[in-house]
Amino acid sequence: MIKKVGIIGGAGKMGSSFKNAFENLSLDVIISDKESNNQLRLILDTCDWIILCVPIDKTLSVFNEIKSEIKPNQVFSDFTSVKSILSKEIKNCDFEFISCHPLFGPLNNFTGQNIITIPISIKNKYKEVKKIFGLLDLKITEMKSFEEHDKYMSLIQGMTHFTHVCFTTAMKKLDLDLKKVMDICSPIYQSNIAFSSRITGGDENLYTNIIMDNPKNKEVLNMYLDTSRKIFSLIESNDYEAFKNNFTDNRKYLEDHIYEMIKQSNFLVDKMAEFKKGSKETK
Repeated sequence: MIKKVGIIGGAGKMGSSFKNAFENLSLDVIISDKESNNQLRLILDTCDWIILCVPIDKTLSVFNEIKSEIKPNQVFSDFTSVKSILSKEIKNCDFEFISCHPLFGPLNNFTGQNIITIPISIKNKYKEVKKIFGLLDLKITEMKSFEEHDKYMSLIQGMTHFTHVCFTTAMKKLDLDLKKVMDICSPIYQSNIAFSSRITGGDENLYTNIIMDNPKNKEVLNMYLDTSRKIFSLIESNDYEAFKNNFTDNRKYLEDHIYEMIKQSNFLVDKMAEFKKGSKETK
């Protein structure tokens, strides 16, 4: 039974969020960081569930440092956003390995947030791990492999973050009066710049590693750029019909989800309008 959880990197923002969440479930939590080797020793010696929650570029080296000391009766999870970096290292592990990816940033409440689990080797604690995530009201999606995970993340994270980085960079090059832009922006533009600002104002090391380290990203981003060039060629040639036909094709692709997504976008637009109005009133 999982009673004690150790979070390596638990002093960081994400580690701290999970520490607080686990403690709210009355689990005993020990954290360690690069300054507390004695706590790392305690985690390896006493914890039922060991979680590696360090930056992407530190994950492999820390895992290699500790993997020989993880016991067969312990369950280990990494929380890294790029899984393929561990592909060669998971062979011949005699402990239970449940790789995880929380698809959200540091939060006080996890309700409704997505988390991916990838059961690399299952013994007897996977059900408990899923039960704990369930008690935190997380939505669990199980994937079969690191390769499957990284393929989906090349769209959900790689292409999405890349698009926002390009959007902000291009906007800067236009050299328009940013205050005027913000004063006259449409709801769609406002939502776009809001999410681009979220990434621009976030952890540049995290986003750089997410984009650079996933081996699936280059293929997907090349496809994205090629698609952009083909659609732009329709504009260059004034091909109105082909451009409109692209909308029709895309609607067919999204048809099972499009109306729900429109409802969600309308909700976000309304909330942003309320926020913007409130901000002006408090100035």
